[in-house]
Amino acid sequence: MQKILVHIDSRHDLSALLDKALYLARQFSSKVELFSCCYNRSIAQGLMFDREQKEQAEHAYVRQQEAHLEKLANTLAQQGVDVSWDVTWDRHTAEAVVRKVLRFEPDLLLQAVAHHPLGIGHMLFAPVDWQIARKCPVPVLFVKERPWGELLRMAVCVDPLHETDQSALLDRRLLDTASALAEQGFAELDIVHCFNTLPHEAIFDEHMVLDYQNLQENVQQHHRQALIKLLGGYGRTVDDPEVHLLHGETDQAITEFAKQQNTDLLILGVIARSVLDRILLGSTMERVVDQVQCDVLLIKHPSFKCPVSES
Repeated sequence: MQKILVHIDSRHDLSALLDKALYLARQFSSKVELFSCCYNRSIAQGLMFDREQKEQAEHAYVRQQEAHLEKLANTLAQQGVDVSWDVTWDRHTAEAVVRKVLRFEPDLLLQAVAHHPLGIGHMLFAPVDWQIARKCPVPVLFVKERPWGELLRMAVCVDPLHETDQSALLDRRLLDTASALAEQGFAELDIVHCFNTLPHEAIFDEHMVLDYQNLQENVQQHHRQALIKLLGGYGRTVDDPEVHLLHGETDQAITEFAKQQNTDLLILGVIARSVLDRILLGSTMERVVDQVQCDVLLIKHPSFKCPVSES
């Protein structure tokens, strides 16, 4: 991990964000860049300024934010981190962050995240951090206030029941990333797969009702075999103590698991979905991020195409 980009948003508490940027920079000897997107509607509308005064006001506003980032950067530099900073004036924060990612080409983006209200408005008009998660081409680490210990407890969530080998590439990317982090010696790794079966009240065929227990066991066995096949390439088995096959609604089961295991970092795969899909089905990723107390690392499928251009 050579370069880390940290999005500095004054609406969030920055202490946990900077602590974790420092932690990762030390572990990987990474270069860190602090980035902020600033914008002021009153200045931008320019109702009280002529053109020259408006430009001067914008520059003054940006310089004020640069001074803030310089102060934060000096704190990291005093602890041995190679750090720089950058500020841009842009009303579209999420796209500005993604354009910075395209220019800086970091290995990881750190983004503070807060709890979000759910509902159709949330699906159609996504908060800035959701927009960044959906559009950013590099892994995004959603940072919460909970501190990390010296030894991280990580959990990677996989879904080996894919219709095509192309889709299975995401699971391999997740496991490769999680294994690489664990091999650095500062983290322990759990591997999690969650599955669900039909509730008894949804069984409408009398023969299926009579054989409900067998049906449940067959579904579990199907998921177990798929997980065995996936783990075979990583020298692990489904019976290893760090491998967990969970039964239940995905977001609820993962949230409860993370709480019980005292997980510090949850690693999830992100698959692009339409707005209609999110309205009808919701987003497992978004529900998990909102419900867990730990940080969440989001990783895209290898075929992901960034919808934002650098210019």
